[in-house]
Amino acid sequence: MRTLYGDRRFCRLSDDGLLLGVVILMGLLVPRPALGQESGPTARVKVEIADASGSAEARRWIRALGAESYATRMQARARLRRMGLEAVDELRKAENDLDYEVALSARAILTGYSISWFAEDDPPLVRAALDGYGAERELERRSRILMLSELPDRMGLAALVRITRYERSPPLSRKAAIEIIGQAMNADPEKRKANAELVSNGLGSAKRDSVEWLRVYAGDLLSGEYSTDVWRSLIRSQRDEVDALASEKRSRESVLGLVRTCALHAASMGNPEEGLRLAIENADLVPASTMGLVEASNWAIDNDLHGLVFELYSKNRPMFNRSPDLLYGYAKALSLGGDEVEAERIAELAFLKNPLTGTKEAISEMQPRELEENARLRRELAQKLRERGMFPWAEREYRSVVDSMPLDDLNTIVVRVSLSMMYRELERHQDVVDLLTPVVERMSKDEAFRMKIMTQPRLGPFVSSWKSLVAYHTALLELEMPADNAAAEEANREKARQRMLAAFLDNRSDIDILIKMYRTEGDEEWRGVVKAQLARAIRNAKTGVINAEADMKTMPNQFSRINLATAFNNYAWLVCNTEGDLELALEYSLSSLNLVEDSAKLDTCGRCYFAVGDFDNAIRMQKRALGKEPHSPPLKRQLAEFEAAKAKADAAKNK
Repeated sequence: MRTLYGDRRFCRLSDDGLLLGVVILMGLLVPRPALGQESGPTARVKVEIADASGSAEARRWIRALGAESYATRMQARARLRRMGLEAVDELRKAENDLDYEVALSARAILTGYSISWFAEDDPPLVRAALDGYGAERELERRSRILMLSELPDRMGLAALVRITRYERSPPLSRKAAIEIIGQAMNADPEKRKANAELVSNGLGSAKRDSVEWLRVYAGDLLSGEYSTDVWRSLIRSQRDEVDALASEKRSRESVLGLVRTCALHAASMGNPEEGLRLAIENADLVPASTMGLVEASNWAIDNDLHGLVFELYSKNRPMFNRSPDLLYGYAKALSLGGDEVEAERIAELAFLKNPLTGTKEAISEMQPRELEENARLRRELAQKLRERGMFPWAEREYRSVVDSMPLDDLNTIVVRVSLSMMYRELERHQDVVDLLTPVVERMSKDEAFRMKIMTQPRLGPFVSSWKSLVAYHTALLELEMPADNAAAEEANREKARQRMLAAFLDNRSDIDILIKMYRTEGDEEWRGVVKAQLARAIRNAKTGVINAEADMKTMPNQFSRINLATAFNNYAWLVCNTEGDLELALEYSLSSLNLVEDSAKLDTCGRCYFAVGDFDNAIRMQKRALGKEPHSPPLKRQLAEFEAAKAKADAAKNK
């Protein structure tokens, strides 16, 4: 994670990290030694007999829900609640029973469930992830599903099958199934067979879309091949129902989810051509709106199915031609397809839709409100391009605002904030210096200009750090400066050291500067200066945690929650990148994830695991961070560092 004035953003609040942090700290993240179930025909017969027996008992008690005797009805309700998941399939059928009393009672039991979602043989980590699952809101249950899907060695497979079968929310049931299908298959046929039996037995006799998906998937596990015809038939039947308006439970959205799942599944099993065919054949399921087309284009590009974008473009050309966002997506698809010339031409068309690309005279004639709105739209578009990894095109959009508007316009200052962050991510130090220096110099000479910026609560804190930032990136340039001899190299390094020290003293909140100082070579005097500053910074970070914890106790709200998460994270990031109590840093990092999970805090947690020598968890956390920001250069660099270190360690073990 970068620091207060760095280049990270808070994302959604989530309890996803809570269980994960606790159980990892308890040392529970261990591979499951076995599936914990018998395999083969014997196990299947046992499960089917138990399933049939449970269903018969559930049906008897469900009929009793409509008994004339009040005592009998209450006894039936109590018994069905005690049966828990075992009765869900039959209760779901009874929701539409002709006996109104039975249907009403069945719905009440299903919606009021307080049952255990874990089995006795579930590993501790799975039990922890499922503890209280049924009582959570849908967003939290979705987070638990993602946690289970990320556990190593398919440890959460049985639990995900359970959720697919019993989850009362069809979208969450489908989500669990999609996560199962999206997991990498084991190369060992015997392990695939065991997983297939686990899936089949766990589904029992349930009937719902997501269950049917997993039944087909179990066949793929057994054969080791993608069942093209079976999947196509399944998609076709569900499409027919939707097209004929014959089902209230299925929608175009749910069928599109199945198509995408199958497309990625086919590609992962060595049949990308079939995946692309499926996506293209069902392109009409994509909503014919700018938002729907943008989302579909991004999905196709992120999953190496950019051919779908060509199809969407051909069928929706007028809409593409009106939207710079869609044109940029089409340009990216062209680039991925190897047609760089056409990609640049389309990107140029997208850029020319920017009103700020006109003459200075035309821009000067715009009304202030119109100018502000155009600047906002270009900034938002540039931010989307940046998030999608289209950095050159994002830069051009950002620069259109910077270059076309006067320096004292707040819109250009806001854009410089975002553009400088992107330059920092790309390690383009000279561009950071060139972009921010004019503002820094103007502020030092023009008090009215300085006050105009500093009175902006969301802008002032960023801009106040720019003097320090310019000095820091100048120092980084000096460290990289080529030298003819050792003396000249040391002179450059000394200038850089002193400039970094001045930058840090000017803005002590930017601990990335202190981390770089710690990693920069120097004599004993330099090491002493750095150690003193580091000790002070660590004390301050610890005090920040203590104060934030006190605030959280006295006034627990979203602000204090975010503040505490930031304090935990700042301490962890500083220590894990330098020295100190690494175990406490890891504990604080996990605590920050309990409060607020975003890519920055996952990034910090990965670095903490790396610092204590746990390469596997470092890589796992870093991949989770990249899952939230898949095109982030800093996240990619850190993952590459972790993977290289693990490869080196593994090679050393095997010697």
